[in-house]
Amino acid sequence: MSTTMQKLSVIVRFRNEATHLDAVLRAIRAQRCSVPVEIVAVDNSSTDDSRAIAAPYADTLVDITDYKPGAALNRSIEACTGDHVVVVSAHAIPSDERWLENLIRPLRSPDVLGVYGGQIYPVNAKFLDKRDLDIFSDIQPRSETRDSDFWNANSAFSIASWEKQPFDESVIELEDHHWTKQILPEGSRWIRFEPGARVYHYGHELRNDRQFLAPDGRSTEDRVREAVRALEGDFVAWPEAMSAGMTLGSLWREPQVRATVPLLGRYLLEYWDFDVRWRMAGALGRLDYPESVPYLVRGLADPSFYARDECAWSLARLGGTAVPELIRTLARPGAIPDESLPFAALALGLSGTREGRERALDLLEQCVADADEAVARDAVYFLGEIGSAEGRPALLRAVTDRLAHEDYRTARAAVWCWGMLAENGDDSERVDAATADIVAVSRQHPQDVVRAEAVAALGAQARKRRGTSALSEVARSLRTDGAGRVRYAAIQSLRLAAAEGGAETCVEAAAQHTDDNDFGVLFERELILATHQKKGKQS
Repeated sequence: MSTTMQKLSVIVRFRNEATHLDAVLRAIRAQRCSVPVEIVAVDNSSTDDSRAIAAPYADTLVDITDYKPGAALNRSIEACTGDHVVVVSAHAIPSDERWLENLIRPLRSPDVLGVYGGQIYPVNAKFLDKRDLDIFSDIQPRSETRDSDFWNANSAFSIASWEKQPFDESVIELEDHHWTKQILPEGSRWIRFEPGARVYHYGHELRNDRQFLAPDGRSTEDRVREAVRALEGDFVAWPEAMSAGMTLGSLWREPQVRATVPLLGRYLLEYWDFDVRWRMAGALGRLDYPESVPYLVRGLADPSFYARDECAWSLARLGGTAVPELIRTLARPGAIPDESLPFAALALGLSGTREGRERALDLLEQCVADADEAVARDAVYFLGEIGSAEGRPALLRAVTDRLAHEDYRTARAAVWCWGMLAENGDDSERVDAATADIVAVSRQHPQDVVRAEAVAALGAQARKRRGTSALSEVARSLRTDGAGRVRYAAIQSLRLAAAEGGAETCVEAAAQHTDDNDFGVLFERELILATHQKKGKQS
């Protein structure tokens, strides 16, 4: 049995989003959709031109002054007249005119609670790290019955599901995750990831180390006391645990927060939900005390990638405080599971210490030789995050040997890692020797996601070396590749190169590319030409 859809309401929430908002709304209005579509624009007290930009596109314009994600969504949905809802970020540009239809199609099954679409990030994005970003721009659909990555930057669900379970208005982050956690345990429905419903999600060029304190006038002492009360005793509910972790992580400079390390550590190691464990790992990573380290080292074995990953980044943030304990733990056979060793290497490699860097590279050499390709792939990703092989031939070979790997996920990681090594330039001769292989991947690989990564890697090399041959290859991909994802990587790489001194070649390639059916490509073209025109006026 299929669900009938009568009308679709598309919610766009914004605050000072003048840069991207027009492109987002234009793309929504250009959709070829099988049902009528209304736009509900939600202004969170913008002080730029966002409201004026939204007004001509919006069927309904909603004002919100006291923003909390769950409450803002509930007020927005109350203003909708459709029977199904799409939520899209005001800095997430739909890729093409079929985005909306691709996103809502799975909802015609009554067993699908919600759908979230693919998200392609800027080629220089740092949030949370590349491995995490690639989960959201994968090319394979998936169904999730628990621990869903459902994300309201690009999502769809029915009004009936929302009426049964509105968004929790007490949560201060990840209201989308919490919503699915409240419903999925019933066991009869699932979340669908739909890669064909892609958006280009801006605003993640910097790593997300979010800190937040609700502006409610409470003193620091009262905030800490409340967080401690929440975490003491029996485990509290998800919203309270997340709020306490965010509070303590935001107040890390306060001396009294040091005493909360055991509470945060207990939640990291024992709480049932991966979001909470991830949040506690992030808080511990700001508390630069020796007692934080053992909890984070043990957290490297967490069953969830997100918690493991945040433990690694937190240990890296602690730097020299964490390195001795981590190295001692690695010396005990089996103390850190094999699948967690790349995460330990990431922590050591980004610790800022020579001892940590050397041990990290030793560990990565071990991991890339692992028979488990998932372990080896993680090692390649984290070598890219570290950004240097420091002349180790075995590590460089491990990357270049995987550039044309039969598993597109492995090839994608290797190509990106090569681009990071080329951009950092510590062993340019050895890295540059594989340029011809990257060019071949950009031209011939059957998967567009890998070709796009190769184009971005060539762009990174061109920016580092100020080279015209790599830029020519990037421009060729813009002219000839049939996949919007690849052309987007090309024109964004040209824009970044133009900003760093290669303006003439890049602007000419963009100016000649006058027709495209990908909205992200057109947006990037507008940025290049507008920036060039502005510079021309200034000169």
